[in-house]
Amino acid sequence: MRKLIYLFSFLSLLGCSKDWLELDQPGNIDKPYFVDGETAYEAVIAAYDVQAWRNNLVSLWAVGSVMSDDAVKGGESNGDQQGMYDMMNFNATPQTDVPHWIWDDMYRLIARSNFAVDILIEEDVDGNKVLEMDEGNRTRFIAECRFLRAYAYFRLVRNFGGVMIYTSAEDDGTNHGEDINSEKPRAERNEVYNQIVADLTYAEANLPATVALAEQGRATSGAAKGLLAKTYLYQENWAAAKTKCEEVIGSQNYSLVPNYADVFSSGQQWGSEVIWSINMVEDLDGHWGEHEGSWLSIWFGDRDMGWGYGFKCPTEDFVQAFEPTDTRLEASVVFDGEMIPGTFGGAPHDFTGGSWNPPTGYMSQKYLIPDNERPITADCNGNLDYIFMRYADLLLIHAEASMEIGDEDAAKSSLKLIRERAGLSAYPDAATISSYKETYLLNHEELRAVVYHERRVELGLEHDRFYDLVRWGDASTVFQNFDHLGLTFGKTNFVQGCSELLPIPYYDIQSSNGGIDQNPCY
Repeated sequence: MRKLIYLFSFLSLLGCSKDWLELDQPGNIDKPYFVDGETAYEAVIAAYDVQAWRNNLVSLWAVGSVMSDDAVKGGESNGDQQGMYDMMNFNATPQTDVPHWIWDDMYRLIARSNFAVDILIEEDVDGNKVLEMDEGNRTRFIAECRFLRAYAYFRLVRNFGGVMIYTSAEDDGTNHGEDINSEKPRAERNEVYNQIVADLTYAEANLPATVALAEQGRATSGAAKGLLAKTYLYQENWAAAKTKCEEVIGSQNYSLVPNYADVFSSGQQWGSEVIWSINMVEDLDGHWGEHEGSWLSIWFGDRDMGWGYGFKCPTEDFVQAFEPTDTRLEASVVFDGEMIPGTFGGAPHDFTGGSWNPPTGYMSQKYLIPDNERPITADCNGNLDYIFMRYADLLLIHAEASMEIGDEDAAKSSLKLIRERAGLSAYPDAATISSYKETYLLNHEELRAVVYHERRVELGLEHDRFYDLVRWGDASTVFQNFDHLGLTFGKTNFVQGCSELLPIPYYDIQSSNGGIDQNPCY
């Protein structure tokens, strides 16, 4: 997002306690800053900006992939990103940084969204809106903020379970954060999901179906419907999830791109498969510590090749999950000795005799960029977008929801699209299904094994695998049996009934005066 954030010094958010929720208008309080549609838009952009923050994006794959059977941390050593290492081996504590990143950034996103909604709906004593602006834009801005708030609560509830719910004046009559209470207790998980559904229902009804190229990154009704379908999936509201998926499918605004690898390349950014992505732009004045550009590629690059940190290294278990002719494997994993044209000079990767060798013998290929696309300013300032949701994910949600309500034909129809794009048969034969871990280890019946397997290989090394294992009830069995060529990387430390949720940050527990209960086992 562009540099409108400097206007929001009120969100510097330093220190502990509930500082990240205390909001005041900047400038002279006798001369309000937010007075029209243009300044209101700046408040909306301030909410969007949180998505781009480094720790927010890192935490997506640090939990979703590194804490799964798909990948290990990687990096220079175990101590490189110590918090991520502790997450991977299920030794996180309330002081570990990764949960802290998620908690703080999502509540900052909620705070900014609530603040923007409050100023958009504020009325004077005569009942007139304080901000004079186009009413269509006002409704759209509110819908965007409610979409972003829903996303933040979705991230929070699947990482921490029930959390404190803070809303805006539109919801409960409070204004500018007046409902904030350091002793406010955690809501029940179903209450959080109900809030998410309410926000997304409003958003889908009031957001545009498409946006202009110049507005890429702003929420659409398709993005709201897609996230709503995913929310219903987590609630096990299968019929509603299926219906919402079919609304997106029926819109014909999205489709699978023919070549799977193109999804993650800069040349296909905002292609037909992207339902919601963050629009990253290299800032020619950018430098370390800013949030403008993308950190994606450098996190996963080869440390020996001069531009990369070597994180999120795929496991043998992940590599072996692919069928022999599955084109997604080559697009997902860099192999020892592989040469990638235009990337790292086209030199072969040496993962056995180099000064740095990935701990698993593999490197992630998704989101790598060619040499000529590396940022010319700071390493963390690339222009590659991060995809929050793509059409393939929605098709797999449709397949799973359809399966759960007994509509096998609909499930197989969506699976067919996914598998044929990958160069596979429309549906695997019995021998292939028996080779899936979902069958021989997890003992799932045929269709369920196929649906779960396809979610893994299609969305591998993105940001959902850990959460999928937890919601399916497979996490304990998978981790207790994890074996990477004789190594466990601490993943067998997973404890059922404990490790499914992350610890709530220590400082927030302490400042709540007993109002916030910690998650079990922390």
